[in-house]
This record gives sequence, structure tokens and C-alpha cells, in this order.
Amino acid sequence: MGRTNFTSVTSAADRLFSWKDPYDLGGSSGVFLEAVRENLCWHKSRCAGYRNILDFYGFSMGQITGEEDLWKIPVIPTLYFKRRRLYSIPRNKVRRTAVSSGTGGIRSRVVYDFPSLVRGAAMVKTVLSHHGVFSPVPCRYLIMGYEPGPREETGAVQTAFGATFAAPALSRVYGMKRTEGGKEIYRWNLEEVERTLFPYLSGGPSSRIPLRIVGFPAYIYFLAKELERRKKRLALPASSCILMSGGWKTFWREEIGREEFNWLAEQVLGIPKKRIFEFYSSVEHNILYRRCPAGHFHVPVYSRVFVRRPDTLEPAPDGEAGILS
Repeated sequence: MGRTNFTSVTSAADRLFSWKDPYDLGGSSGVFLEAVRENLCWHKSRCAGYRNILDFYGFSMGQITGEEDLWKIPVIPTLYFKRRRLYSIPRNKVRRTAVSSGTGGIRSRVVYDFPSLVRGAAMVKTVLSHHGVFSPVPCRYLIMGYEPGPREETGAVQTAFGATFAAPALSRVYGMKRTEGGKEIYRWNLEEVERTLFPYLSGGPSSRIPLRIVGFPAYIYFLAKELERRKKRLALPASSCILMSGGWKTFWREEIGREEFNWLAEQVLGIPKKRIFEFYSSVEHNILYRRCPAGHFHVPVYSRVFVRRPDTLEPAPDGEAGILS
């Protein structure tokens, strides 16, 4: 669902997405609740489909008096976005479209207007700055993912490309390259990948340029395993890093544990655990969560998390497994 400006630059949403400390949940509680109410009113008044969902469940704004009431907002499952479209803005206000990777063959489609993109950019800047990802030092990028097309809409591809603006890019090389004239047909880009990595195997002046490896955990793992098979180890500058997001999906059989991945990254790619930045987001829920060195994802001010019982969707007590919401 896209979202346009509510009243002015001092809307609750604008204040929330300009919050300085991205993990100040206590301090941001009041403005978060105000932004939720503001957001609900916005979509209800401009999207008939969403209004019907709220009415069907008998939801009213008066039910939200504190954060403990947020679970009462009717849930929209990811599968709904794969089968239905909910637009709260006219088509001529759409500035960007993001679609899911469609692992199961069906894709979600979410649209953004200009104010939504501004808020999203502010969130990314705040979170990445907090974790020290931004750098003024130019670097090479090796993106272990898909090369974007001229009008790329796939969310994961957009995200990987966006990550290459966290430090000035001297070059961008993609592990999966589009075939000429092919629509979403890719080939492994082995030649360019090897040329990118060669300076860090042979030494020399060009090996002092930092390398940032971006992409899916599975593809970064395959890269490390291939180097290990060849008995090669990268010698990277200390400011190099890994920026990754997304799951293993179709490669779930090859998935390894976090500790094993960290060991492989340090031993083969030459990147220590403290320089591995893993984030979680999705097309349907595009808030940025970072996994800390202890292995936990942390909730930023732009979101609140509940664990729900799968049968009733009510909050589960502490210690009980449920559905993440």
C-alpha cells in the first residue's frame, strides 16, 4: 500500500521516521502510537478494500489506547498481498513498485509514493549509520545476487543495489548477470567475479581497496565454499564487510548454522564476525531489522512485534511458540 503525506512535515509518521535513536522503543512509544492511528485513518479513508477488512472484523480506532492493544489491528497475511492488490493512492502518484521474489510462483506487489520513499530512505540512513555501515571510503562491490534490469521491480534486487550506496562504489560486479535480450534470464558471471577477487589473492596495490560483498546468504556461502575448494583465501582490508539479507529459500538443503557461516567468512573470505551485517526485511513488511553479533534480530522504533497464537491470533504468553507478527 502506498502512502502519501498526511497533513504536513510534522505528521507523526514524519517524526517517527526522523527519530535519531533507531532502537529507542520507550522514548518513541507515544509518537509510534500516534503514527499508527494516523496510518490507519489514512488507509481506511482512501482504500475501500482495507476499509472492508477493518469493518469485517469490527475494528475501531478507539480499541488502540496503548501498545498492548496493537495486536487488535486485523492481520493481513503475506499471502493476501500475493493474491490481492491494496492501493491507497492513485496510480499517477506511484513512484516505485516492489515485487517479491515469488519463490512459490506468486508475487506480492507493493507501491510507494514520494513521501513513503523519503521516509524509507530516512529509516535506512538512520539504521545503517547506527551500525557503522556508511563509509566515505571508496570500495569495490561484489553483489552475490541478480543484476538489476532497466525497470527492476524485484524487492531483493532493489535492496542489494541500494546497499551499494552505503560507500562510494568504484565498481559493481554481479554474481548473476542478465543475458542479452533475456527477460529475467541469468547466467553465473564467473569471469568478472574472478577478476574482482584476483587482487585479493595476489596482493599488490589494488588489494588495498576495500571489498564489500552484498547479497543472499546462500550465494555468499557458495562463493566461500568454491574458494575453499580451490584452497584460496582472500586477504581483504580491515574496512571490508559483508552486507546480506534474505533467507536460503530454494537452497534450504544447503543451509548451515550462523556460527559455521561466520567461521567460513573469516577463514576463507577474510571478514570477521563483527564486519558481517545481516538484515531482515520483506516486500510486504519493509522495516529494517539487523541481526546483532549474538544472533538476535532487534526491533527498531518503526515497528513493534507480537508473537501470536496460531489458532486465535491473540498474543502468546512469554515462552510459548507462535506466529511472528
